[in-house]
Amino acid sequence: MRGIVFGFVVALAGVISGGALAQPAPAKDWSGLYVGGLLGGTDNQSQVKTTAGSGAYFNATDEAQIGRAGDNDLSQWRPSGGLVGGYGKQFGKVLVGIEVSANTLFLDEDHSVTQTYQSLTTAQFTLKQSVSADWMATVRPRLGWAEDSWLAYVTGGLAVTRLKLDTTFTDNAFSANSHSSDAKTVTGWSLGLGGEYALNQDWSLRGDYLYTRFDKIKSSAGVTTTSGPDSMNHTANLDVHAVMIGVVYRFSGL
Repeated sequence: MRGIVFGFVVALAGVISGGALAQPAPAKDWSGLYVGGLLGGTDNQSQVKTTAGSGAYFNATDEAQIGRAGDNDLSQWRPSGGLVGGYGKQFGKVLVGIEVSANTLFLDEDHSVTQTYQSLTTAQFTLKQSVSADWMATVRPRLGWAEDSWLAYVTGGLAVTRLKLDTTFTDNAFSANSHSSDAKTVTGWSLGLGGEYALNQDWSLRGDYLYTRFDKIKSSAGVTTTSGPDSMNHTANLDVHAVMIGVVYRFSGL
């Protein structure tokens, strides 16, 4: 998917920029280096799954029940702030460039469920899942269309974050307990669009939307009981919808 995103952006940039060379340049030239600050919010969505192993403790009924109880969608809307910077070159009305960004996520969501075993109605289990991420960063080509003081653009590229997954399982049948905690740096891809309005030659107002999908984090842990060992497997992914506004300073003299 990441290869498709890059291929699409590069190919589209080549086609449009070639045709745009013959067009008259607008009054505002958006070429050059720029940096900016952004504020907004992120809708963070994570699908978390826990499945029981096929060891000596859980039977087939337990495995199916735990699988259903452990399949959950966790989501959180959080305020976000970030920095953005990049370089662009304008050809007629077409802007082609590269951009990097970093912003906060503040994701820290959990889900807990307690159920009575279908295979043993005198006992219960409790499963708690927690997912967290503090930041994300991207590197993205940017393709824009300029109309004097206005610039509209699309963008897509690579993304990275550090995702943490914590899971705890206990029951009162045979004192089962299991805990898994794992944090990994995961990559993904981003697609978005936005626009800028030039206040003067150096400063502009900006607003954009960026959708990012990250790869899964996976972990596993043993289950300790008084009636034979077993295991559990856990996965979590992360989708981020970010809406941001801010100001950008362009180094026009460079």
